[in-house]
Amino acid sequence: MNTAAQTRNVESPRLWIKRMVLFASPEQHNAPLREIPFHRGLNIVWGVELPDDAGIDAAHPVTLSGHSVGKTTCCRLIRYCLGESTFGNPAAMARIRHTFPDGWVGLELAAGDQEWSVLKPFGRSGDPKAAQGLAIEALFALDRKQNQFSAFSDHLRGTLMANLQAYTPPGSAKPYQWRHLLAWLARDQEARFQSLHDWRSPRSGSETPKFEKPKEHALYLVRLVLDIVQEEELRIARALSEAEEELEQLESRIGELRREPEYGRNEQERALKQLFGLSSEDALSIDESDLTSPVVIHRTELHNAIASLQNEIDTLDRRIAEKRVWLASYDQQRQLFRDAMETTDEAIEHSESAEVEDETIQKLRALRGKDCTYGNVPFVECSYVRERLDKAGKVVDLQQVREDRRVASETQSRLLILEQQRKDHDEIVALLDELQKKLDSDVADKRAKEVQLAERREQLQRLNQHLVQRQLAQDLIDGRAPNTELEQKTVRVAEQKALVEQQSQELGRLQASHGKRLQDIGVIYDGLIKSALSDTYSGALRMTKGELQFQIEEAAGLSGEAVETLALVLADVAAMMCSCQGIGHHPRFLMHDSPREADLDRHIYNRYLRTVMALSTENGGAEAAPFQYIVTTTSRPPEDLQSAICLQLEAHPQTNMLFGCVLRNPEVPHTSDLFATPGEP
Repeated sequence: MNTAAQTRNVESPRLWIKRMVLFASPEQHNAPLREIPFHRGLNIVWGVELPDDAGIDAAHPVTLSGHSVGKTTCCRLIRYCLGESTFGNPAAMARIRHTFPDGWVGLELAAGDQEWSVLKPFGRSGDPKAAQGLAIEALFALDRKQNQFSAFSDHLRGTLMANLQAYTPPGSAKPYQWRHLLAWLARDQEARFQSLHDWRSPRSGSETPKFEKPKEHALYLVRLVLDIVQEEELRIARALSEAEEELEQLESRIGELRREPEYGRNEQERALKQLFGLSSEDALSIDESDLTSPVVIHRTELHNAIASLQNEIDTLDRRIAEKRVWLASYDQQRQLFRDAMETTDEAIEHSESAEVEDETIQKLRALRGKDCTYGNVPFVECSYVRERLDKAGKVVDLQQVREDRRVASETQSRLLILEQQRKDHDEIVALLDELQKKLDSDVADKRAKEVQLAERREQLQRLNQHLVQRQLAQDLIDGRAPNTELEQKTVRVAEQKALVEQQSQELGRLQASHGKRLQDIGVIYDGLIKSALSDTYSGALRMTKGELQFQIEEAAGLSGEAVETLALVLADVAAMMCSCQGIGHHPRFLMHDSPREADLDRHIYNRYLRTVMALSTENGGAEAAPFQYIVTTTSRPPEDLQSAICLQLEAHPQTNMLFGCVLRNPEVPHTSDLFATPGEP
């Protein structure tokens, strides 16, 4: 058989599984649920299909078949022990945990030049454990200090991803993880073997970290593993990625710069419609030569309103000035009347209190309390003085009568004058109050009109501003005004495109220089295709712009999904066998979960399995083959491959299922329980 993939004295696989054990609980570690031995080369996990007459009797219920006996769960548990955080989709994990709440799974494996055992819980609790050189069962007794699980995880990545020329995809700051590589080595069954780069399905719940660029970064990892990358190519790829990123940013900014004037124009037109009282659906005419344009009409109305308000304010200013002059005049007259009234009032008081005495009487009265020099008696007792006072008193009385009459006459005249003065004063005060009220009204009216005038002027200013901004935006759109930043960015985009093109051509030249390596890999792939099909078919490997393409050519008898699936499955095997011949850095471990379910013909599938078996036999067999390939199937393997079967699972009896029983779904509360009050029976 021409496989074109015999090894060149390669040692053991860099990763291979020796033994897997399932435990119901730590206490039952000496009586495991299942123990599965694996070996090098081809390992077949066979889920036996039901016979054609299944369902005729109770012994073969149709609800169970080779698809529900544990093949995929077996693969998921291996992946779980190798670093994944889940071991099935949520429903499958719930059934396993419900059935085995204290369950554990363990692997014994070789990674690089070290042998490890790892133990992880698939029940509800527990910390993973790992150690070198111990059996799985002994891991249950490890304490924290003895537990080397962290060192085991580091060893997997450090050993199985060693010697790659790069550990970070181009244009990314996130490095590749071991779980990325594991995803390629052990594809999801749910991914249906659709493409070389599509390894995980959202339906599987694997929680493998996602690539920033799923296709590009996955294929780049494949190239790194196959060693189809050069140091100079890495540099150019990084530079190209940076140039493309800058080009993308520049083009995005240019798009913004081109949209900004349109957005600005639309915003100004929206504001204008709002000023004019138009709806968003109404048409807007900006032509100022059109007298029916809302711009012309609105501006004319504003100008007229401003002129009218200004005239009214000027009129009010004149009226206010006149009233203030009259107020000052009336206030002056009021003050004169008040002064006259005070003078008249004082005159009346003075005339009423005046007395008439001659000078002699005044002198005699001043002598009271003193003694007469001549009679040596007080002046008031002097007969001469008393006689003189009596005569003078009679004269004074007569004068007083005359004076009183005169004063009374003058007082009456002054009172009449005072009364008239008061009337005139009150009239002036009333006029002042009325004039002040009118002045206050005019001032208030003026202030209101000044507010209206300011509003109209602000509306006119806004109208003009919107029109100016709209015209600026329209000029930018029509090219009548220069957009400096847009011009600069456009020039920069042209330069950046030229740089990207130059770097792309350089990268293509470097990638084309991989011809010898691609040819070597292509020979191995072609040999696998011919072995699985016939010499009339050939396998072709091409790389265009960094994208690897494995294809089957001249396959007239094959079409559709069958061709693509076989091409993909054998591409994975070819990558593994390249490492066996010293090409690349593949761990030489591969696990395919039911590839035939992706529409492979049974006859072709059997030839494919025989091809892998031949590779195993020709290169040392189960004891010394430099690779390990685990494949699950529901199809009965050919008789000559019985020795490759490491696990046979059946639905009947249940003890032949992976966990030795049917996994139970968690109990769903009765409807009444769902609405029961906590604490009630």
